[in-house]
Amino acid sequence: MRIDKIILKAFLQTFAAVLLLLGVMFGVLSAAFPQTMMQMTYDMGMDRSSVNFSVYAYKMHDRVEYIAYGADTALAAGLYSKADECLEKLVSDDDFNEYCNERNKTIPEDTKTTYQAYYFRQLCLSKYFNGNGKGAVDRAVALMGDTFTVGNPLTAVLAEARLDDNLATMQYIKSVMDTLSGKSYSADDQENFDKVYSAVSKWIS
Repeated sequence: MRIDKIILKAFLQTFAAVLLLLGVMFGVLSAAFPQTMMQMTYDMGMDRSSVNFSVYAYKMHDRVEYIAYGADTALAAGLYSKADECLEKLVSDDDFNEYCNERNKTIPEDTKTTYQAYYFRQLCLSKYFNGNGKGAVDRAVALMGDTFTVGNPLTAVLAEARLDDNLATMQYIKSVMDTLSGKSYSADDQENFDKVYSAVSKWIS
């Protein structure tokens, strides 16, 4: 019986030592190689951890592809608060356009969109899905500048608000578009503006 206790004690001590070693190794990898951990945790189905590691890797190395990885992972997992955080960093990065232009090369030529437009839409939709309809609209207007292209982020937010029957957000979009009506758009953008304005006016009446 005494020998059994000694064996059990030795086993538990060894097991504890192994756990401690694994914990130390995990900590070292997390601190020194967050870019490795973001992929490893993603492969393990730990989406939130993967996003957190991508943010940490971005802070350490300032590489736009790391924060884009976090944004893509958060969007796919429906982690819209995290997506908002990552996308704000992504679209503000100096290398954002260069990164998107590289990815645009993979888009079929007959597809009338870009990764820039995609990320702008997803940023605003993430805010909307987090319950911040006004913030989503305001960010969309800021991102659009002096354009009103087809598939713009404001139209994306409006489409979701329409699906949700979110009258408050649709009314706010209408009021914002009232102020935008004085802008000088290109012919195509003006045509798109008029169509969207007519639709939202009808939906809130």
